[in-house]
Amino acid sequence: MSKQRRKSYVNILQKYPSLNEYSAEKFSEIFNHYDTNDSGYIDDEGLDKFFKDLLMTMSSNEVTPELVKDLKDCFMESYDDAKDGRIAITELANILPTDENFILLFRREENLQSSVELMTLWKKYDKNKSGYITRHELGDFIRDLLAQRGKKLVPEEKIKEYVKAMLKIFDKNNDGHLSLAEMARLLAVKTEENFLITSSRMVKFQDLSPKERNARLNEVFDHYDKGKTNYLEGAEIDLFVKDLLDYGGLNEGDDFQQDSMRKVQIFKQTLMQHCDIDGDGKLSKAEVKMCIGIHE
Repeated sequence: MSKQRRKSYVNILQKYPSLNEYSAEKFSEIFNHYDTNDSGYIDDEGLDKFFKDLLMTMSSNEVTPELVKDLKDCFMESYDDAKDGRIAITELANILPTDENFILLFRREENLQSSVELMTLWKKYDKNKSGYITRHELGDFIRDLLAQRGKKLVPEEKIKEYVKAMLKIFDKNNDGHLSLAEMARLLAVKTEENFLITSSRMVKFQDLSPKERNARLNEVFDHYDKGKTNYLEGAEIDLFVKDLLDYGGLNEGDDFQQDSMRKVQIFKQTLMQHCDIDGDGKLSKAEVKMCIGIHE
């Protein structure tokens, strides 16, 4: 029986020595290589691996753990702007210079603050309602983001290069497009925990008094009515429907992966047919009450 071959060590930095500027594609390949736990950052073992490889690229002398630690401490002191013990994409660009416009895509004056904001942006760019952000739609997103930063005349070839680089970093299942979870990582927004599950607001309604039931309903409705309009509408309904799916186990283990957004849209259609009594495309508190099965 033949022995299994050990995988040879790969120092990816030695593939691109002495570059004054890394292209978006090369930069994304390097970042992806050291993001060993798919967190969207270089942290944990990825940091040690990166600084070891950087030393091996810079010097022909023996690389010891002490040297790696010294270099790591020095660089992290200088370039870990967030002081969180890890390297973000924008921070890596301070160490390995890359295409300025590409890095602009990650420098945001304001991050999205909630899952509803993420859903709103998703609806804007998922124009064909496929449940994914396709290459073409990602290109539209990148084009708009650069235009917001005053870069309106970016050549189409560059947009395609940025799309390819983005997918290399964030398309973790390599299906050629982005799921909502992958888009959330790109935008550095942490999706909220399912309110219906974590708050236990949906547990044993039948055991509550009418007064207690209404109090629970108010808590649920107020959580999803982010705009405080006394209706759930647009992305608020999408988030409510997604949480209902998860709560019922119909989206179990999916966590916005694969085709879960498609499931949300299908379930939303059915839900709105039964619960949107006045057909206005919104959900009032009374209609939400029907959705979650509260009966007097």
